[in-house]
Parts: sequence; C-alpha cells; structure tokens
Amino acid sequence: MLVQLKEETKLFHSSVEKVLIAELKEIATKDAYGELLLKLYNFYESIEIKLHNEITEMIVPDIKSRKHVHHLKHDLYSIGYEIKGIHNNFASKIANLSYALGVLYVIEGSTLGGKIIANLLKRQLNLDDCSEVSYFNSYGEATDEMWNNFKQYIATSEEFIDKDEMVLGAKETFEALRIWLLQN
Repeated sequence: MLVQLKEETKLFHSSVEKVLIAELKEIATKDAYGELLLKLYNFYESIEIKLHNEITEMIVPDIKSRKHVHHLKHDLYSIGYEIKGIHNNFASKIANLSYALGVLYVIEGSTLGGKIIANLLKRQLNLDDCSEVSYFNSYGEATDEMWNNFKQYIATSEEFIDKDEMVLGAKETFEALRIWLLQN
C-alpha cells in the first residue's frame, strides 16, 4: 500500500517540495526563518490536534510521540519570534482514520528531509547547534527508525484502512500545504 501511496502522491509531493525549497533558499535572517516557522506552525497546529483525536494507539502505537508542533513553538521562541496564530480550516477535512493516516504520512515523511533542511539552515543562519532547528530535526538520530515504524504500522493495519481515502488525505495535505506556503 505504501508503494501505491508514494506513487500516487509523487506529483503532489514534488510540487510542495519545490515551493518549500525555493522559500528555504531565500532565508538569510532569523526573521525570515521565523516567518517560515510561523507558516508551518499555523498550518500544522490544528491538524496535529485533529490527528491525535482520530488515530489511536491500536493503529499507531507510538502516536503520542508523533507530535511536532511543540518543536515549531520551541524554535519560534528560541529565535525570539512571536507566535501570531492564524486558523487553518484544513483540519476539518480529517474526518476518518484512513484520511488521517494519509495526512500523517505527509507529516512523518517530511521528517526524512528535515535533517537535511536543519543542516542547511544551520549553515545559512550561522547557528551553533540544533536548538533553533528542532522542528526540522524532530526525531534526531531516530528519524529513520520512526519512519520505518510508521511504515510497519500501516502495513500491519491495511485491513482497517481505506486505501483511496488515505491517498486522498495525503494528496490534499500536500496541496493544502503548497497553497498555504504560497499565500501566507
């Protein structure tokens, strides 16, 4: 199922990745970095709450460990950036487990590139350590393990998952994030 999911969302993933990479290349100050973090915080905050209401430990046993918004908040405070909340209505689309897993697929998959982004930002902004890039380094050395665990949970739960709904959740998350980054 994950091979199908990756294949069917490839173009959506690529389009949001292009927008994010372009934005990352433009970051030259902590203020610009704060703007990106704030966009991500406002996009993900309500989504993460909704996901944790939809996805149980029966499907993803370590779901409580899969929280990233607090890292965004930490990074924003670390660079002295004020959190100004904007409501994201996308979370209301998360209405069932399969769709929620598609959304989580996007979020968890993004941690794989996060390590590369953290190193890029450290160089661009002359940061001494990872304390201001904790969001992009959410799992640290455990990133690959967490991703592999997530894939295993999906594989062992296929009987409970509507594949089409999961693919839809992933596609719509990629597209919503792309639009969010461009508009906010």
